[in-house]
Amino acid sequence: PRAGGVHRHRRAGRCRGGSTRRHLLGRYGRRLRRLAVLGILLVLAACSADGDPEPGTDASSTPPLLLETATPSPDPTAPVAGDHHLGLTLPDGDERDYLLHAPPDVGSDRPLPLVLVFHGSPGAPEDMVGVTRFNDLADDEGFVVVYPNAFTANDVEPLLDHLAGLWPIDPRRIYASGFSRGASTTYLLTETLADRIAAFAPISGIGYDVAPNAPASLIAIQGTEDEFVSGFPTVNRQWSRAAECDPAETADTTFAGRPTTRSVATCQAGSEHVVYRVERMGHAWPRQATRLVWAFFEDHPLSP
Repeated sequence: PRAGGVHRHRRAGRCRGGSTRRHLLGRYGRRLRRLAVLGILLVLAACSADGDPEPGTDASSTPPLLLETATPSPDPTAPVAGDHHLGLTLPDGDERDYLLHAPPDVGSDRPLPLVLVFHGSPGAPEDMVGVTRFNDLADDEGFVVVYPNAFTANDVEPLLDHLAGLWPIDPRRIYASGFSRGASTTYLLTETLADRIAAFAPISGIGYDVAPNAPASLIAIQGTEDEFVSGFPTVNRQWSRAAECDPAETADTTFAGRPTTRSVATCQAGSEHVVYRVERMGHAWPRQATRLVWAFFEDHPLSP
């Protein structure tokens, strides 16, 4: 979360007399101190409302990626490791931008998996960089991660085509995840791109009445104190029916330091539907979710 602003005070005129000057300086000094305290309180309030950090972790310990410019850079002429802020012109002429992180071995001849990570609303790609820490995991595991900025589900196929022409992407290992509204986008993608995206991971979000256009594996993480908690059973039931899943097997476990019920169902063509119901978790992306999501993705490439 970022808070900012510049407060400018216009000098009304020359102060007459030392006592008047001291009175004004004291008054302005008290006002500035009040503004400073108010600013600190606003920053703390914004930070506390941003998520539901795990027990024993510091949600602010990883700063978001700071962009040097708001203007996307030109596409690289060859794959380059590291962080990139890039742009895309959609078929209708609209401009979109996205963050991309490429691992150190991006220059090898080996095609790499691609993970799309969609932010919530309000929210920004930089938020997801800091919250998920997918970049660190991408370096360790060797995959490309892309954070689209305000993309709709309809914008994603042109993005995939664009990325495939620039980066060594493995077409059988493309994945999508998202938080909150980004989770809803992730659900919507199953209706049109389940034949190109191998697996999906909506976190703390809902997607009603969606039906995958091809067999699709999906893992969802849902908290019992989430603002969407009343909708989760309906969403899970609708997905299970649309994906032609068998009855789920459930087990008690622990996730993010909290009691959790995990359900696993086998669905059409061997795809899977996995749901983590986490006790006392609010509307958040738990830190442990990133590795869990990646492990699920690794186990579910696109069928030949």
